[in-house]
Amino acid sequence: MNESDSWWEKQVLRFFMKRGPLTAAVVPVVLGLAVLYGTAVVATLVFEHRFWTRSIETSIIVMGGALGLVVTYLITLLATIALSTRGRTNRLLALHQTMREIREMSWTEFEQLVGANYEALGYDVEHVGRAGPDGGRDLVMRKDGETVLVQCKHYRDSWVHEVPLRQFLGVVESHRAARGIFVSCGVFDESAESFAKRNPRIQLVGGEQLRDMVQSAATRQLGEKTYSCPNCGAPMRPKTGKYGAFLSCSNYPACKGSQDWPTVEVERHARA
Repeated sequence: MNESDSWWEKQVLRFFMKRGPLTAAVVPVVLGLAVLYGTAVVATLVFEHRFWTRSIETSIIVMGGALGLVVTYLITLLATIALSTRGRTNRLLALHQTMREIREMSWTEFEQLVGANYEALGYDVEHVGRAGPDGGRDLVMRKDGETVLVQCKHYRDSWVHEVPLRQFLGVVESHRAARGIFVSCGVFDESAESFAKRNPRIQLVGGEQLRDMVQSAATRQLGEKTYSCPNCGAPMRPKTGKYGAFLSCSNYPACKGSQDWPTVEVERHARA
């Protein structure tokens, strides 16, 4: 909440924050139906002196209005969810640029980050991981007729040994995938690296490599365009703040220059 928010905006926000997203999704359509039927009842009382009209035509109009309200609301809700999901994917690529931030993510956020990275590389990514941090495969990716399986293991501060790689290779073979990618924040030991060399169908992506991949994906999101600090002229880098993603001067904290995250409209104007 911002200081500029009005009193009623703060009250509405507190109400929904206490009751969760399900209430926020249900309340608007319930209020809409209540207003629609309330209006019909009031009109019937005034003009026909009864609680509901005997006119079939009027009843059909009210029912049609209710159906239209529900359908429109559901379409709007789905569109909002889609935009929110895409926005979250973009923020994941832009925000989690350091190993510390990546390690601080939950395992589900880590899996989403990996998926966002490969989506930026042109893959069609499907999240198939089970409702838990362990599973044979977390992502199924397709590109140019090739199917690739990805297993995401957070392993914040531990070594990755050969055993999970051997198990993952079995999953890749059982699903007849072209290859598999094992992604982890941890460090692969000698046995794991040796196993991957003997089995080229398994690709290892360690923490530092993952960070570099995410940074490259974020750069591609900016359209291969570089941005200069308005204060000192140094390159700008993606960062996150209280109000979302933005570009910050690479000389921070010596220079506190910043600018909003570029939008499509801004890019078109710049090219024009």
